[in-house]
Amino acid sequence: MASERSAGGIRILLSLGIAAVAAIALVLLVVNIMRDYEAQIAQASAPAETVTAIVAMHDLYQGVTITEDDLYAVAVPIDMLADTVYRSPEHVVGRIPRERILGDEFVREERLADADEGIGLNAIIPRGQRAISININDGNALSGHLAPGNYVDLLVTIRDAEDRDRRYTRTLLQAVYVLAVNNRKGAGNYDEEDPEAEREAARRHRPSVTLAVTPDQAQEVAHGADQGEITLTLRSMQDIGWEETDGVTTRDITGEEQARPTPNPRPRPQAAVEAPGPTLQIIRGTVVNEVEIDGGQIVVP
Repeated sequence: MASERSAGGIRILLSLGIAAVAAIALVLLVVNIMRDYEAQIAQASAPAETVTAIVAMHDLYQGVTITEDDLYAVAVPIDMLADTVYRSPEHVVGRIPRERILGDEFVREERLADADEGIGLNAIIPRGQRAISININDGNALSGHLAPGNYVDLLVTIRDAEDRDRRYTRTLLQAVYVLAVNNRKGAGNYDEEDPEAEREAARRHRPSVTLAVTPDQAQEVAHGADQGEITLTLRSMQDIGWEETDGVTTRDITGEEQARPTPNPRPRPQAAVEAPGPTLQIIRGTVVNEVEIDGGQIVVP
């Protein structure tokens, strides 16, 4: 009896021990989970690592040297910043934008001309291309609406060498990039001190448009400007592909060819033809023969 009671007590103690060990393990597991949650919460609430990024204070235009007043710095999480964004103003001041940079836009390396390419227009000419300027009438230059950074098509109108009243027009080049208009490589605003004087000067001079072209295209532009009249048409920034076009002549516009004076040539002298002698018709049934009378005699062939 005593042994049975002793064995039952041992089983109870073992059960209690196992339950105590399980309770302790559960407590330790809960504590570890809570510690992990606390670490994650602390990490999420901690401020992210940031770096300085250079931003444009306002619109920066191609060909216009950047100054300190054109820039400001912001703190940006390091994992949200592209590698090409400048992080120090010393690397940007004095540089030339290749293209327009909008206000509050990060200043990136690919948007600026190389530091060793110089300043002004020379710094923004794309590699492998040339800058060529043409002087055209204001109406043919879009009446003041043309600005650096636009894309244009070039149309040339040429007079017929034989008939000056007859002309034809064709598209010379398409989607050509505008580097400058007059001396404007940037915003092109008039001088704030005397805007009227600037406008008056612009009215007195034919607009000069500087384009970025390949060497072969530069020859076409120079030849077209020498032989005829250049007109520009503005293109959308989202539409700079190539479109097939046909040239237009005076006849296409008026519906008829321009009249040309036609010379009246003098009649050519006719060669003298010896008059034939008298003839005689001989009818034999249905056959009619005509014979010549030579000296009163009938000559039968």
